Amino acid sequence: MSVKASTGVRSFVDGFAMARHPGLRHYVWLPVLVSLVVCVLGLYFAFDYLIGATNRWIASLPEWLSWLDMLLTPLLYILGVLGGTWLFGLLAVLIASPFLGAFSMALERVRFGSAPAPETSIWTDIGSSLIREARKLLYYLPRLLAVFLVTLIPVVNVAAPVIWLLFGAWTLAVQFVDYPTENRQRPFQETLRMLKSNRAAALSFGLCATGALMIPLLNFLLIPVAVAGGTLLWRTLETTDA
Repeated sequence: MSVKASTGVRSFVDGFAMARHPGLRHYVWLPVLVSLVVCVLGLYFAFDYLIGATNRWIASLPEWLSWLDMLLTPLLYILGVLGGTWLFGLLAVLIASPFLGAFSMALERVRFGSAPAPETSIWTDIGSSLIREARKLLYYLPRLLAVFLVTLIPVVNVAAPVIWLLFGAWTLAVQFVDYPTENRQRPFQETLRMLKSNRAAALSFGLCATGALMIPLLNFLLIPVAVAGGTLLWRTLETTDA
């Protein structure tokens, strides 16, 4: 039996409390630092490109459309900030991923009193984590291409913003709920099966993460919060599936 959408929201909200737990704080600072560095540098270079591209595009408009400058320039900047924040936030997650499995495992011990015991060295864990992230990218990229192609189809592309939003939510749900599965050395397909069986909860969790990721300053705190929330959601879904 699938769980309700509210379970995904509740798991994400509970993640805030768990990320502030005294016994877990030393796991939090590194992902936050990685997120801060990646987002600041990424947005700096993205803004530099966006300013140049926007100026060239506005300059190419015919004279009778020059009034669009005041409307389109701030709109393009806003879309650039929101889209860039989401993109670089996801990149920060991928870079910090080798350390997030340990955070998820520690959270399980604090919250539930038990967690899978590490059976390998830290270097082996980092290598396995990077391979796992590559596997996720192989899952994401074809779907990313498909969503992009949809935005090019006339009429259908009217729904493109909603499709992008749902795709982003699903991607983040997969990313953050997978850490407990990985810690148990179970296949990535098990995470996908669990989430597909509980799409409402997965999408509601992912929508919360997507919304937080697009809010400047708050997005720096997203990674530990979402890992905590994803771990809590995983435990709920596993209990339901059992």
